[in-house]
Amino acid sequence: MHVVAKTPLAAADLSQIGGARWRKLADGPVRAWLRGYVEGDTLARLVRALAAPGADAGSAVGAALADARGHFALVVAGIDWTVAAVDWVRSIPLFYASRDSLWTIDDNAERLRRRAGLDAAALDADAALAIAMAGYTIDRSTLFRGLEMLGPGECAVFRAGAEPRRLRYYAYRPWRVSGRTGSDAELADTTLDIVRRMIASLDGRALVVPLSAGYDSRLVASAAHALGYSNVRCFAYGRADNFEAKASRAIAERLGYRWAFVPLSVAGQRKFFAGDDHRRYLEYADTCAAVPFVQDMSAVIALKRRGFIPDDAVIVNGNSGDYISGMHISSKLRTPPAPGLGAAERKERILGALADKHFALWQSLHTPANLARIKTLLWRSIESAGGALGDPAGDHGLYEYAEFQDRQCKYVITGQRIYEFLGHDWRLPLWDNAYLRFWEGVPLAEKAGQALYARMLHASNWGGVWKDIPVNAKSIRPRWIVPLRSAAKLAHAPLGAQRWHRFERRYIQYWMDLTCNAAVTPYGRVVRDRRGARHAVAWLAEDFLAAKGLAFDALAGAGGGP
Repeated sequence: MHVVAKTPLAAADLSQIGGARWRKLADGPVRAWLRGYVEGDTLARLVRALAAPGADAGSAVGAALADARGHFALVVAGIDWTVAAVDWVRSIPLFYASRDSLWTIDDNAERLRRRAGLDAAALDADAALAIAMAGYTIDRSTLFRGLEMLGPGECAVFRAGAEPRRLRYYAYRPWRVSGRTGSDAELADTTLDIVRRMIASLDGRALVVPLSAGYDSRLVASAAHALGYSNVRCFAYGRADNFEAKASRAIAERLGYRWAFVPLSVAGQRKFFAGDDHRRYLEYADTCAAVPFVQDMSAVIALKRRGFIPDDAVIVNGNSGDYISGMHISSKLRTPPAPGLGAAERKERILGALADKHFALWQSLHTPANLARIKTLLWRSIESAGGALGDPAGDHGLYEYAEFQDRQCKYVITGQRIYEFLGHDWRLPLWDNAYLRFWEGVPLAEKAGQALYARMLHASNWGGVWKDIPVNAKSIRPRWIVPLRSAAKLAHAPLGAQRWHRFERRYIQYWMDLTCNAAVTPYGRVVRDRRGARHAVAWLAEDFLAAKGLAFDALAGAGGGP
């Protein structure tokens, strides 16, 4: 879908709108297009409000979406204005660009880039470096200057003869700790209410859960069981006999749900990554701001071919309970800063943790000059949302915000494109507005290590799957690699842990990847490489940039700039 907003004659020429995933609603001169879903009559109320005489488009949209429940992208147009908006987590991205006084809004970044004539001359060096180091850009930036992207909780107002006006109607600010002590009962009630509303939106369709050994997908499946929803199917995938699949099967069987397993291999995944389905998906999911998320696509395709996933099924994964409940808080920030620690030291503590955790896809790029650039961009992004070094008890929240704005909303959440590409609706219950409101105010002591989240889930024990089915009881697979790895680790003992981890990452990790997604690049390429790839996403990032005409060697040059 793309909307063309013309200046200075009119704000919107909507003749090019199309696409089966967009639905339209009109009231007099006001027309709205929605992709995704909202609960209740939010869209109808918004259109009526905008149709009222004297209505301010930006204010009306912001006020309506501040309470909207659902995940969506929205375009609303009047006689001389157009508003584009995304939900609180930007689950469905929107982009806009200008050429020859035409503003175009599109949900496909690469198509819009070509339409706007943005080529290598428009490449953003900082954005390219961020993608190479982390797999995604920082804040609002895309890989091309002039290709604008709405961030989570943002809308843009287009009026005749004026530049677009951006408004942020919502921002997740987890540094604003409310002081709540953390109530198991409140969290349980909030969680069940979210899942209850999700179930109501399914209209009886099959709920399909990619079920792992962790907390989040188990929450979705077990809460649905506690609420009496029986049309649920679960699946696992990966190497045969892996720990995720064992736990997944045990959970599904106890809940009485149908379960399936998709065995994956390096050879099979290599064939998938070289195939047309993967190539077309990369084109579909290209945001020019992050590497497309690919993790469970081949498994879903296999289950559709088997007939296990009905054509009208709604797929619901566990995104992203581990993040929002505190699991991703760096170990360096799981306690408040030491009393008397200065502002500069506190800032470096936060930015250093972000850089080490998320901007280390390639050791060769992890240089002082590149890190300085990345940290400057990260702090600028935090400040743009009102973040500052206030109460030290909220320092962890500045770290969480940066991950939310970029890694979660640009990379992880957009894994939903897989399901859309394959013809399915999806839901994100653990990104519900009510969860964002709840977790934003939870103090560090209840977030660190998922203390409150884990305690609530074990105490609630929905479906009886929380007491004796271990959470993430990891084991190494395939079995044949266990003795080889043990011998190699023993041989590296005199050389220190750092040398061992470097050896393991280069020579062994490829075969231990449970999803076999390491097969995105040949093993020989991995072992010959001297740049220090962290895992499969590093190779995906290099290939993504290469497809845009950016060579890795240029990024590794002076200062990291292309």
